[in-house]
Amino acid sequence: MTNPVTPNTPQPEHAGGFQPSQAVASVKPKLGKGMIIGLIVGALVLFCCGVGVGSIGSNSDDKATAEPKASVPAVSEVSAAPITVAPTTTAPTTAPATTQAAPPPAPTTVIMPNLVGSNAAVAQDKLKRLGITNIKLGSQDEFDTLVILPENWTVKKQSQKAGAKVALDELMVLTCTKTG
Repeated sequence: MTNPVTPNTPQPEHAGGFQPSQAVASVKPKLGKGMIIGLIVGALVLFCCGVGVGSIGSNSDDKATAEPKASVPAVSEVSAAPITVAPTTTAPTTAPATTQAAPPPAPTTVIMPNLVGSNAAVAQDKLKRLGITNIKLGSQDEFDTLVILPENWTVKKQSQKAGAKVALDELMVLTCTKTG
């Protein structure tokens, strides 16, 4: 006959010291979304790597005797016309000497245009096209002392007179007044 298990009744000890009353209900781990996604990604990586390794290893034991398997038909099976190969030629070891005239040196000076009365943005553009890049815009106005948008200013004076030879790296100052 079997003994009913009651909470206060001592139980006989089983081998290994395990008591049936100490048995724990089976615990099922709960997998979160992150764990499930990680397992799926890991399985895909292993699958992809396993397929690649398997295809590499399948031909490794008989490399010397086996012919490579082509997945694309040979060229002779595709085209009906015979294939001809043009003979190769070697390039000469020394290049022939060419005598080209060196380009003329870039000018270091330009003739200063007359910019008085021009829009400051247009004047700046003209100087840049000539090669002059060191251009400063100054204000002649009492209340507007900084030239921020050259489009809104008119040139009243220029630091070099019109027609003078000017070096490309020379500072050009255009004194302007605000328009409207």
